[in-house]
Amino acid sequence: MSKVHDMGGSLVSRRVDTSSSEQKFKAEWEKEVFAITLALGFSGLWNLDRSRFARESLEPNDYLRFSYFEKWLAGLINLLGESGIISEKKGNEENFEKNSFRILEAKNVKKLLQMGGPTKRASTTEKKFDLEEVIAVKTNISNERIKGGHTRLPAYVKGRVGKIIAYHGSHVLPDTNAHFLGENPEPLYSVEFKSKDLWDKYEDIEDTVIVDLWESYLEKLE
Repeated sequence: MSKVHDMGGSLVSRRVDTSSSEQKFKAEWEKEVFAITLALGFSGLWNLDRSRFARESLEPNDYLRFSYFEKWLAGLINLLGESGIISEKKGNEENFEKNSFRILEAKNVKKLLQMGGPTKRASTTEKKFDLEEVIAVKTNISNERIKGGHTRLPAYVKGRVGKIIAYHGSHVLPDTNAHFLGENPEPLYSVEFKSKDLWDKYEDIEDTVIVDLWESYLEKLE
């Protein structure tokens, strides 16, 4: 069973606001949450995939009612507790001081944002699939290594058939990286699916959906 965040193809009463806006933050506290998340992400206490997993692991009711940056804040609090930085127990200050982590200086923030978080790594194995090859997506949408663990395989493409239209080299595998089990880079592909093969209702029979998928999510078409 997929988690509440995996909403692709779900029928919900709320409409997605697609209106363009230059306003990135709706309140001052959202800027602070963004800054703290950026600084702590740089610290090395956890990685981007672990951060995503923390937000995905919120209680379903909280995930649905929280705003975008409320999800960020709730996930961040959980990560701080998980790392031992904050605790309900008194006398935690000594443990905090003993933790060593990288500090993001203000002068380096712009450069860091421009760099992003590159995930491409040197290829360690030959890729299994070729461009234009028709493949199947595995039906198991859960993390194969950690029960209930993080994965970037969306539920709406499980068991579906698509065509590989691009190869991006090897990239860090989120399924292991989120659980500190190593980067384990794998070939990453862009897979094109026909909308009619994914949805009961679609706008146009010619519409397609393109999803980036790691090699371990895919299998040869029988």
